[in-house]
Amino acid sequence: MAIVLLATQEIFDRLNGYKNGNSLLEFVSDANDNWVVGEEVLNDVAFAEIHEDLSTLDKIDYVPKNID
Repeated sequence: MAIVLLATQEIFDRLNGYKNGNSLLEFVSDANDNWVVGEEVLNDVAFAEIHEDLSTLDKIDYVPKNID
């Protein structure tokens, strides 16, 4: 199972759509209606400027939405 970062509403509102060069940060909704992003953003130099905010987010297991 994939580990993702769980965004607070404040972080989502502030950082969703953050762009640095060709890199774009976009949170997605999981099956529990949480806003999440893959934890690999913590190691992406394109997001170094917002690393401090991202590193405060809780890590959770990703729960995919059922696609019918």
